[in-house]
Amino acid sequence: MAASRATAHPVILTYHSISEGDSPLKVSPKLFAEQMEWLAAVKLHNLRVISLTELMDHWGDVASLEPGCVVLTFDDGYADFHSNAAPVLLRLKLPATVFLPTAFVGRTNAWPGQPAWVKEEWLMDWEQIRELSEAGIDFGSHTAGHPNLCSLDRATVERELTESKHEIEQRLGRPVRHFCYPYGKWNRSVRASTARHYLSACTTIAGTVGAESDRQLLPRVDAHYVRNPRWFRAMFTRRFEAYIATRRLIRRARGQPEGGYPSG
Repeated sequence: MAASRATAHPVILTYHSISEGDSPLKVSPKLFAEQMEWLAAVKLHNLRVISLTELMDHWGDVASLEPGCVVLTFDDGYADFHSNAAPVLLRLKLPATVFLPTAFVGRTNAWPGQPAWVKEEWLMDWEQIRELSEAGIDFGSHTAGHPNLCSLDRATVERELTESKHEIEQRLGRPVRHFCYPYGKWNRSVRASTARHYLSACTTIAGTVGAESDRQLLPRVDAHYVRNPRWFRAMFTRRFEAYIATRRLIRRARGQPEGGYPSG
């Protein structure tokens, strides 16, 4: 595989629910475990899973990272992260960041604006989150109420960004450095606000991270795009880059949020 590597650009993977089902937001526990086992086999595949913070530590020189760096992110804080994803990640010692909509912690994902096709599911509670934080899982902000930030006035945007950040920090006793835009929605004003409070912000734009990337508008690769092992194991190849670029163009043509699913 090393001979076919096209780039050293890191890939940020986006997961939602690790559970059974045919929703594009779901990856089965079996497939997830297989993917993580493959990523962890560094001697075989010359890959390394790094944290979002480590990626930011190299931000001035992303090219200095060795080829094959993968970042794992999970949107919304589904309860099945605690039961199905975290045990695999902790066993394999793989870092990950989970983005929490704090007003819905311990509740379901039935926030205003949730598409009708998304099944109502339970999210983790603070006890579970605290347990995983102490075990080494990183938690970032997904706002308080999971709104479309572009539809809010500036004061409300500030409140969504700061209240979620402060609550996570107070409950876990750790700094919150990373953010994820609900629904992948942002504009210049929203981006400027996130930059005042967070080291980085993830979008739903499909792509890899390069020298031209904006750390407040980080591109990611949705797990739905790499359910097929053929694509998952093709990361960092020219055909993978072309495949993700095609998915991005398809979403643009359909008028959908660029690169991701609307519950992200």
